[in-house]
Amino acid sequence: MDVKSGFDLFLRSDAPPGSGLGTSSALVVAIVGAFRQWLKLPLTGYDIAELAYHIERDEAGIKGGRQDQYAATFGGFNFIEFLDKTTIVNPLRIHWDTINELEYRLMLCYTGGTRLSAGILDDQVTSYIEKRAEVVQALQETKRLAFDMKNALLLGKLNEFGSLLHQAWCCKKRLSKKITDPRIDDLYELARQNGAIGGKLLGAGGGGYLLLLCEFDKSHIVAERLEKAGGKIVGFTFDLRGMQTWGVNEA
Repeated sequence: MDVKSGFDLFLRSDAPPGSGLGTSSALVVAIVGAFRQWLKLPLTGYDIAELAYHIERDEAGIKGGRQDQYAATFGGFNFIEFLDKTTIVNPLRIHWDTINELEYRLMLCYTGGTRLSAGILDDQVTSYIEKRAEVVQALQETKRLAFDMKNALLLGKLNEFGSLLHQAWCCKKRLSKKITDPRIDDLYELARQNGAIGGKLLGAGGGGYLLLLCEFDKSHIVAERLEKAGGKIVGFTFDLRGMQTWGVNEA
C-alpha cells in the first residue's frame, strides 16, 4: 500500500458542537481507528483511547478528562477507574432485562443551547486548587455515587439508579455556578414533577442535553410536558461495541 497517496475524509455527526455528548472525542477516536485500519497498526483499545486523548487534549489544546475517549473506544457499560498514570476499564455484566428497561425508561432532552466547556472546566479546576470546601466535598460525594450507581445497575435496581442520578446532579451543580441556568433548572424540575425520578445535564454543563430516568409508565407524560416547554426529545440507543472500522473493496 502506498501510504503517501492520502485519502478523503468525510465526517457526519447528528449532534451539534458543544452538546455535551462527547462528540469531539468520538470523532478523534474514529479518525485514529481509520488510521489503524488503513495502516494496519497494532493498536489496542487502550492505545487508541490514549492516542485520542493526546491528540485532543495535548495537541489540539481542548480541555477535558479521559472519560469521553475511553467511552467512545470501548462502548458498552463500564466502570472506569482513573488512577495516577493508568486508566482501567472494567466491563459491567448487566442483565439484558436491565439494559432493555434502562433504554426504555431513559430520555434524552435537548435544552436548546450549546456551550464551550473550557470555561466551565477552568472554573471547577480553580475551585479545586483553591480547596473550596463545597467543591471538594461535592467531588468526593460524586465519586461515592459512582460506586453506588455501578451497584444499582448490576443489581437491576433502576429506581435507585434514578435517585442516585438526581443526587449526582445536585452535586455537580455545586462545582460551578456556570453549570446550569434558570431554563435548564426549570426543564429539569418540570420533568421531575411529571414522572422523572432523576437525571443530569450531560457534559461539562451550560447547555446541551438532559438525560432523565422516568418511572416506567410516565415517560410519555414527561416527554409531552418537556416538548410543550420548548425541550426537544431525541431518540437514542446504546452502543455496546464501541469504535468499529471496516474496509470495502469496490469493483
